[in-house]
Amino acid sequence: MLLYLAFKNIISRKSSFVIILFIAFAVMLLVVTNSIFDSTEKGVEKTFVTSFSGDIVIRPKYKKPLSLFGDETPVTGKLTELPQLIPYDDILDYLSARPEISGLVPQVSGISVLETEDTEEEKCYMFGVPARKYLELMTSIKIIEGKPWEDGEKGLMLSKKYADNMHAKLGDTLQFKISEGFSSRIRAVPLVAIYDYSVENAILDRIVLTNPETVRAIMDMSDLSSSDAIELSEDVEDILSESDLDDLFSSAGDFDDVVHTEESGLSQEEALETQTSYTDSSSWNYIICRAEDPKKVARTIRSLNRFFKNNDWPVEAVNWRSSAGSTAFYLYILRLILNIGIIIILGAGFIVVNNTLVINVLDRIREIGTMRAIGANKRYITKECACETLIMAFIAGILGCLFGAIASHFVSSAHITFSNDFLIQLFGGKVLSTAVTFSNLLGAFSLSIFIGLIAWIYPLINALRVNPVEAMQGVK
Repeated sequence: MLLYLAFKNIISRKSSFVIILFIAFAVMLLVVTNSIFDSTEKGVEKTFVTSFSGDIVIRPKYKKPLSLFGDETPVTGKLTELPQLIPYDDILDYLSARPEISGLVPQVSGISVLETEDTEEEKCYMFGVPARKYLELMTSIKIIEGKPWEDGEKGLMLSKKYADNMHAKLGDTLQFKISEGFSSRIRAVPLVAIYDYSVENAILDRIVLTNPETVRAIMDMSDLSSSDAIELSEDVEDILSESDLDDLFSSAGDFDDVVHTEESGLSQEEALETQTSYTDSSSWNYIICRAEDPKKVARTIRSLNRFFKNNDWPVEAVNWRSSAGSTAFYLYILRLILNIGIIIILGAGFIVVNNTLVINVLDRIREIGTMRAIGANKRYITKECACETLIMAFIAGILGCLFGAIASHFVSSAHITFSNDFLIQLFGGKVLSTAVTFSNLLGAFSLSIFIGLIAWIYPLINALRVNPVEAMQGVK
C-alpha cells in the first residue's frame, strides 16, 4: 500500500519527472566520463606494460626518485651512477620460483648521447637487455627490419620514428658518447634492427635498446660474474687446496723495482666481446616481470616487498606507473585533475538535483499537515517520503546507466582521433574509445541511490516540525 501511494504521488506531480531527468542526466554524464577514462587508463597501462615497463619492476631502494630511465632528479654537470640489484642471483632465483611471475628479464640503464656521421648528437635513454628475452616479454615491439643481436654480440635497435629522425639505416654504425669533465667515453655499435610499437607514444621514442655490455662499458659500470658461473677444473682445485697463497707471495717484498706489463692488444670492441654473457653477469639495475594474472599485480607486489623486507634485501617491487618515470606520473596527475574537474561539475549538478528534491518536499507541507491531522504519524510520513525519493532515484539511476551506455557507444562509433602527441599520451592512443564496465555502471547507479537516500532527510525534518493545524492553513 505504501509503495502504491508513493508511486501514485510521483506520477501526479510534474516536478517528479524533472527530478528524475536531472538525476538521469548526471548519472549518464558520469557513466560516459568513467567509460572514457577506464578505457584510456587501460590503454596507457597496456602500452607501457607491453612496451617497456612490464607489470612489476624490481629495483634497488634509492634515496632519490628512480625509474627505468634512471635517476629522475634533475642533475646538472654530474653523471648519476645507478645502484645495482643486490643480491641479484638470490633475487632472480626467488622470482623464477614464484608462480605469479610468468616471465622476467634483467636490464641495465644509462643516459648518453647518440650520433651518426650525418646527424648531430641526440640525448637517448639506453636500455641494456638480452634482446630475444626482452622481445618475448614486450609484445608491442614488432621487428620490421633486421634481427636482434644474440647473447654476447653487440648491437642496437631503434624505433622506426627514432631511426628516421637520426637518418639511420640498417647496418649503420652509431656511437654512444658520454663526457665527464675533460674526458669522454665512446662506444660504436651497429644498428642491427628497426622496430615499431603497436601504439605510438612519445615516451617510447626516447628509448634505445642495446646489448647490456655496451651500457656497462659506456657507463663505466663494473661487470661482475656470478660465483655460481665460475667452474674450476679438478687440477686447478687441487693446486689451490695444496698451495699456500701466503708462501706464494712471501717474497714479493724483496723487489723494489716497478714491474712494467705490456698493455693488452685487444681493441675495445674485442674486449667487449670477451665479457660475460647476460646469463653469467650479476651486474643489473632492474628486473622487469610480467604477471601471470594482471588483476593480482598489487597483491603480488605486496607479497614480494614483505619477502624482501624480511630478508633485508635492499630492493623493492613497484608497479608499471612507478617504474615508467616522471612523464607517466605527470600524465596521471593531469588525468586526476581532469577527473576532479568533472566531479566538481557533477557535484554542482547534484546540488541542483538536491535543491529540487528539497523544494518538492517543502511544497508538500500542507499535504503532510493534513495527513498528520487525520491520524498519520511521523513514522508513516517519513516512510512515504523515503519511498517516493528512492523510487525516483532508482528510475533515474536505471535510465542514466542506459543512456550512458548508449552515449558511450556513440562516442566510440564516432572514431574521434587525435594528432597532438600530448593528447595521444593522455588518452592512450590516437582514437578516443570507451569501455563501459559493470563496476562503472554500479558506481553511477549507487551514487544515484545515495542521492535519493540523503536528499529527503533535511526538508522532511523541517516539514515535520510544523504544527499540523498551521500546515493545513498554509503557514510555513
